[in-house]
Amino acid sequence: MKDLKILTIRDLLPISKVDFVANITPLSLNIVGEKLDQATLVLINDVEAPEYVVVSRNRIIAQVPSSETLSIISKVVVVAEKPSADRSSLLHFEMLGTFRSLQGVERLVQHFCKMLLQSPGSDKFSPGDGGGLLKIVGRNVSRGDSKSLQASVVGAVSRTRDQLLSRQASNSRIPSDERLLSATTEAVGFDVATTTLRARIALSAVSGRQAVANLTV
Repeated sequence: MKDLKILTIRDLLPISKVDFVANITPLSLNIVGEKLDQATLVLINDVEAPEYVVVSRNRIIAQVPSSETLSIISKVVVVAEKPSADRSSLLHFEMLGTFRSLQGVERLVQHFCKMLLQSPGSDKFSPGDGGGLLKIVGRNVSRGDSKSLQASVVGAVSRTRDQLLSRQASNSRIPSDERLLSATTEAVGFDVATTTLRARIALSAVSGRQAVANLTV
């Protein structure tokens, strides 16, 4: 089974240590991990590093983005282009220059995220479908509403999981890589100043393949 491709999935490379490189300008990080020679992108606090150098198979030096030089470095991610069965994955929605089809775990993740963002009632053929995440983001919130917002996002993910499991249960032809086993909300954050919601959702397929959808809405 195939869908039109509107996202890409890149695998997360394991990182064991991150520290600052001494006596170097611009500010840079020394990143130690596994198979880092496969890196195609380095994200620091979810911002792409402007430059990075693969020093060895297990080490990368990455420049800290100018927007993050005065911030606490709380998140460093190194991704590879090609998925692997034993790694988690990072999800990116992209407007691609050419039309491409996708299948397997990418199709599962795309299907889940589309349903999660969908508002109930927006599809006249299936008015009950949709996790309603966009509707949640669109409401007025303040700093004191963070716990309520987090609970709403967790509820949206659970609702989407149940809907997709129910829909797939009636179709025995869905491949194991495209059949949902579980979906769990690992983290939720909301920036009141920018009204930006970030959610980290772990998905598992019946085949055992796993992916992590990092959504920013």
